[in-house]
Amino acid sequence: MRNLILLFILLLTFVFSCRENDIDEGLEQKNASYDVYIAGRENSKACFWKNMIKTDLSNGDGINTINIKVENSDVYVTGVTLPNTANNGIEYFWKNNVRTTVKQYLNIPNNVQYYIKSFTVNNGDVYFSGYVENPVTTSAFDRYETCYWKNGTKTILHKSAYSFATENIFIDGLDVYVSTSKINNNQNIEFGYYKNGTFNSIPSSYVYNFTKNGNGIHLLFQNNFKYYSKNISTNTDALIGDYNHPVHVLGKIISHNLNNDLYTIQSSSGGHYFKNNVEIVPTFSTLPYIQDMFVLDNNIYMIKYDNNLYPNPNNPNSTYNAKLFINNIESQNITSISNAGTGFYPTGSFSSIYVVQN
Repeated sequence: MRNLILLFILLLTFVFSCRENDIDEGLEQKNASYDVYIAGRENSKACFWKNMIKTDLSNGDGINTINIKVENSDVYVTGVTLPNTANNGIEYFWKNNVRTTVKQYLNIPNNVQYYIKSFTVNNGDVYFSGYVENPVTTSAFDRYETCYWKNGTKTILHKSAYSFATENIFIDGLDVYVSTSKINNNQNIEFGYYKNGTFNSIPSSYVYNFTKNGNGIHLLFQNNFKYYSKNISTNTDALIGDYNHPVHVLGKIISHNLNNDLYTIQSSSGGHYFKNNVEIVPTFSTLPYIQDMFVLDNNIYMIKYDNNLYPNPNNPNSTYNAKLFINNIESQNITSISNAGTGFYPTGSFSSIYVVQN
């Protein structure tokens, strides 16, 4: 009898132990942990925050961050001097807080015109895209080169007598995509994208960035003041929104990793966003503009801001205010004033967000 009682107790202990393990595993699945990175500046110095802990970027005084990306625990940030009087686009990038000057990294000669617009990283390879003035022209028709660079090595996509900026570079396996305009020597402009050096024209008035989901690779473009997404894989276009109001100049399309939803923001200018083709107006904050957005595992991370920087006689130090919202709940904020000596840019701001599951 004593043996039967001991056996029964052991069985109960085993069952409850298994249940506790199941509960713990379930909690782990439901409460995944995320690292939230925000690039920005504070006290007129470039920096980034990881889970609200700030890291000042080396040699970052007077520099504004543009974008932040994280891959395999490596943190990449791009930046530009303020005010950007040189107008060369991206001037610096940091990898794990080591600053590199883009012009030197890309071996761009002195005294040539250039503009570097887009940056990405893929499996540790660093990519830029833009245009550069050809230092060894043979005629007026090859003065400017549309290019991308992989780890500093240049690939020329097009030559023309006229300069034209790329918009975005995107890597998918061995394929390199660059969205841009193409201007021939008669000043005829086409918008579209290069795939591995081959240009694909899109009837449009502007092209933006690429993103990828389970349905394919998508490119955001604008035509007749309306946003569309082109599924490059199926060569089909989808109208985004109903457009009671024309879209702004800027735009960014974002994919969700768990499903095929696409999100579009009027980056740095609009106060609403689109989920697929449905307009959504955030009502959880009075801040009027969306700076950036990231969607991961059904979580929406959004930077909203108000930019009232141009001083007036009654308010010489106008303010900038930005907040990070995670699923509509405020998580982080920054407030600063304008500095008239730097073209009325804020002394502190949020510019870009990137989120990874840890």
